[in-house]
Amino acid sequence: MSSYIIVGAGVFGTSTAYHLKKQFPSASIILIDRTDPPCPIAASHDIDKIVRADYEDIFYCALGLKTLQKWKTDTFFKEWFHPTGLLTVTNGDSHLIEDILENLKKLDAKSETEFFTPNQISAKFDGIFSDMRLRPDDKLLLNKSAGIAEAEKALGATIQACLGLGVRYVAAPVSRLLIEHGACYGVKTEDGRTFSASNIILSTGAGTAKLVADSAPQQPELQVGERIIARAVCCAAVKLNEQQVEIFENVPAVARFAGGNHGETMPPVDGLLKFLSDVSFKNTVYHHQSHQQISVPLTDKAKSQWTSPGTIPPALEQELDKVMKSLYGYKANGLKPTTMRICW
Repeated sequence: MSSYIIVGAGVFGTSTAYHLKKQFPSASIILIDRTDPPCPIAASHDIDKIVRADYEDIFYCALGLKTLQKWKTDTFFKEWFHPTGLLTVTNGDSHLIEDILENLKKLDAKSETEFFTPNQISAKFDGIFSDMRLRPDDKLLLNKSAGIAEAEKALGATIQACLGLGVRYVAAPVSRLLIEHGACYGVKTEDGRTFSASNIILSTGAGTAKLVADSAPQQPELQVGERIIARAVCCAAVKLNEQQVEIFENVPAVARFAGGNHGETMPPVDGLLKFLSDVSFKNTVYHHQSHQQISVPLTDKAKSQWTSPGTIPPALEQELDKVMKSLYGYKANGLKPTTMRICW
């Protein structure tokens, strides 16, 4: 009987466990993460995420098309998908939109896309974007095939489905991988337990470089290096009243790469309007055992999550306010983040 250990119960790890167990019902599968599910500091423990195929890299474009098809048609997943569309905004000299369209054409994708000028977008969606502060040559592409997924709800339901199928969940931080003769045969948790399997799958995202460095510091050939670099963005949610929900509920998701404030926003879910700053940063430290610089995610909730307005660092709040104004202009006046987090 085949056996698997999947480290990380975010969207990648949980989805892997779910589909493996569906395909191989007799397989032994252990899903391990730091806390009881879902892990509150995981990137996928979020209000919502944009689901798109709008990428300049054709590999990701192809994956996005498959993903969209799954979200739209699978009876298990489609409950949490909303076909909002995606508005991509770029500078006039950017080739991002042209690359996206070329990829969709090469993949023979049946996407509903529409170009807009800055003047034209002002009249769409009841004028919600009339104060977006765009330059005359900026480009806008609306892809009606994209949408948003309720991330936290979908992740929680998928974990419960895994448990129902017989996947074993272990809530414990993994301290290191067990490696012998060049092969990984298991993991050790911080509480001293060890688990072994014939297949070890790392779905550890931003924590991958540190986990590998901790596990095999004297084996440079195993180090992650430049292949995976932990980066983070700041995102926030604004609690809307009923009148504000009516203003924002029928707009598409937006990804803005024009001007000085790059960011994204999604239509409200459960009265929460999400924004994120699309400027990433690293947390680089020196790893003494492996003699290398690596970026590691912050795992202290007090330094990466703020759940009430009075606790949010002013500098981060100001950064998100600039993003909100760049997306909605004066219509963002009075919107104050209710919660904020650093997403790795």
